[in-house]
Amino acid sequence: MIKFIGTDLDGTLLNSYSKISTQNAQAIRDAVNSGIDFAICSGRTLHSVNKFFEKDLKIDGYRVVLNGAVVVGPKGKRIIDQPMDPAVIAEILKRAEFSNFKVVLDGLNDIYVYDPNHSWTTYFEGMDRHHKKARSIADLMKINQDSQIDIYKVCFSCPPKQLVSLQKKLESFTSLPITISRSGSYYFEINGQDVTKLAALQRISEYSKIPIADFMCFGDYGNDLDMIKEVGYGVAMENAIDSVKKVAWKVTGNNNHDGVAEMIRRVLKKEF
Repeated sequence: MIKFIGTDLDGTLLNSYSKISTQNAQAIRDAVNSGIDFAICSGRTLHSVNKFFEKDLKIDGYRVVLNGAVVVGPKGKRIIDQPMDPAVIAEILKRAEFSNFKVVLDGLNDIYVYDPNHSWTTYFEGMDRHHKKARSIADLMKINQDSQIDIYKVCFSCPPKQLVSLQKKLESFTSLPITISRSGSYYFEINGQDVTKLAALQRISEYSKIPIADFMCFGDYGNDLDMIKEVGYGVAMENAIDSVKKVAWKVTGNNNHDGVAEMIRRVLKKEF
């Protein structure tokens, strides 16, 4: 019996214009009205995820943000809060200082972007007041040293021609106590050790007393893989990468054709 639905945002619940379709929003509201608990499970910041709850969904739910480093319950209680160790971040930045990749530090709501190519957008949205420009890796190092700022995630991205070089650099970090995941063709995210969307959902399972076997979760990319593999009903999008499809319980339609709504409607018809 499906009692909990969790979904990734980019490439999953959101279409190519970074919007939640009317059909997806209505299906989620119908699920919540039927008594199913709901979560957005994203690499995005809390501010970014809150916008979708407030403007599009207009329901209560869990916010699993920053790849599970922070979880906020439906009533606003912080269930998980796992910032990265500043010493680990300092070591990553030191090793990356002369590499010429875009580097982003994610706080709870604000992100700090250094881009040698001077494009300060992120993979999920353009500039807004929560995006702070850094002129150098040294600027990022100063932000990391600020005791008033918690950093939950370090992100690296690059142009296609630099991908092999970036992957080699990331391999050099693997001895550190971190979790590296891939959320796009040229976009990689680093969290603290054992920080994943799956680990966050396991904590929600304990908190809510809903067995993980009764969770249905949707995803499309590498940072969704363990979540899709281990929950009771892991659903890959049609546009998901092959490794995610391979471990999924079922594959639904793509993110531009309301694949999330399609599967939720089947849940509400009690097909499973």
